[in-house]
Amino acid sequence: MKFEENFGISGLAMISVISGVFMAILDSSVVNVAIPKMMSVYATDQSTIEWVITVYILTEGMFTPVSGYLADRFGDKRMYVYALVVFVVGSCLCGAAWNASALIVFRVIQALGGALLLPISMTILFSLSKPEKRGMVMGLWGIAIMFAPAFGPTISGYIVQNLNFRLIFYINVPIGVINIFMAQAYIPEMKAKGKGKFDFPGFATCVIGFFCLLYALSDAPTSGWSSLKIISLFITAAVFLSLFVVLELTTDKPMVELRLFKIPTFLASTIAVSVMTIAMMGAFFVIPLFLQNGLGYSPLQTGLLTMPGALVTAALMPVSGALFDKFGARSVVIIGFAFMLVGSLLLVNLNFCWTFTAIMLVYALRQAGMGLTMMPLTTAGMNAVPPSLVNPASALQSTFRNVAGSMGTALLGTVMQTHSNLSFATYMQQVNVQSLQKISTYGLHPSVYGITNQADLLQLMSVLKQMAFQNGIREAFIIAVIVTVIAFIAALFIGKKQKPFDSGEKQAITVESVL
Repeated sequence: MKFEENFGISGLAMISVISGVFMAILDSSVVNVAIPKMMSVYATDQSTIEWVITVYILTEGMFTPVSGYLADRFGDKRMYVYALVVFVVGSCLCGAAWNASALIVFRVIQALGGALLLPISMTILFSLSKPEKRGMVMGLWGIAIMFAPAFGPTISGYIVQNLNFRLIFYINVPIGVINIFMAQAYIPEMKAKGKGKFDFPGFATCVIGFFCLLYALSDAPTSGWSSLKIISLFITAAVFLSLFVVLELTTDKPMVELRLFKIPTFLASTIAVSVMTIAMMGAFFVIPLFLQNGLGYSPLQTGLLTMPGALVTAALMPVSGALFDKFGARSVVIIGFAFMLVGSLLLVNLNFCWTFTAIMLVYALRQAGMGLTMMPLTTAGMNAVPPSLVNPASALQSTFRNVAGSMGTALLGTVMQTHSNLSFATYMQQVNVQSLQKISTYGLHPSVYGITNQADLLQLMSVLKQMAFQNGIREAFIIAVIVTVIAFIAALFIGKKQKPFDSGEKQAITVESVL
């Protein structure tokens, strides 16, 4: 009762919302580690099994924009419970999948629930919490957002290594069922706003546009950015998303309220959070790749190395929320970006000589910056939105976050791979008889003809590949530094602390009334 008096929402309702979001985000990261195991169990190739990951990203990205309409039309609590039910059913089916095709289909069902959980949970917390305590409430919610992606590989690595991989899906079922009953019992009824006629043209163009965009970003590192397939997908995405924007700006009852971007603080917040997500998700992809492919760590070791960073982030989320409530976003964000920038600059020099402890500490420093910046930026943007438009605002931010996450993985992954290949090609061009003679002088089998022993030549090739891979990692983190600076510049436009809208204010507020 004391928690509810302080924050405006009961502790059990808070736990229900946070655990639901944690499940959805966790399941987007646990599958990556289990890919080799699933290939073996289902006797399929990598290109097929990777659709287990891709189809979840695509479905989530396509249906997140419609979450705002559904929550307004049927009520936040009802849609949150429905989303939990769909997610739990999808998880159960994924665990029982008998082949790769069935698993891919069931992942679509699971992702449909996950697409709604994140934005609707944000709306519930924002609507129920006291305006002066929203920073702390969103900080607690942010624990799930930031901790789940880092915790996923650790628990997945342990399950795959010691138990049955199907548990990564089945573990959601008991937790989800308890969560459904908690949500039904402790989240208060939230009246539907009645959005009227469904915007089918907007929905169709949105789904097609985001499908093409997210699929292109997902497949570009494999197929190549200049391939006909990827270029065609990007062109199709541009056409349909442009049409979507025109439709949403000209219809009376849009599915997605794009005019919210006329609110300067919300626009700056969305840009800063999206760009930060590029840096965050790109690092989530590159660092495990370096640890496992470069240093030879197991998935479990990789998870244990990144765990302290996740714990630091989780610990700082409510701290950043409390600081936001007291001082506003700008001062907290500046400190957070300083940590992020220092950590990213240090990771630019990441190489094979770094110890486990050194990587862990620098990664934790970077994650501390994430913990101090992400939720203050998100809350500042949402505070600038009137209560009647919180649902579409939440859907917009979540949609951009999804796209940014895919973009970050594709961008940093492509930069790393491209520079690794270019560096290796450059090194090979410099290998000639003279250079081999110099190497052989200090080798195990000296010869005036250079390296003649096959084992020595293979060792040389391995060393050159490692050097090239290291160069690729360096270039990827240089991009991460640049992206962090861009996010910082966008965050400066948020301005000083402002009085948030009160959830109890008149709900008839429209976009035009706050412009």
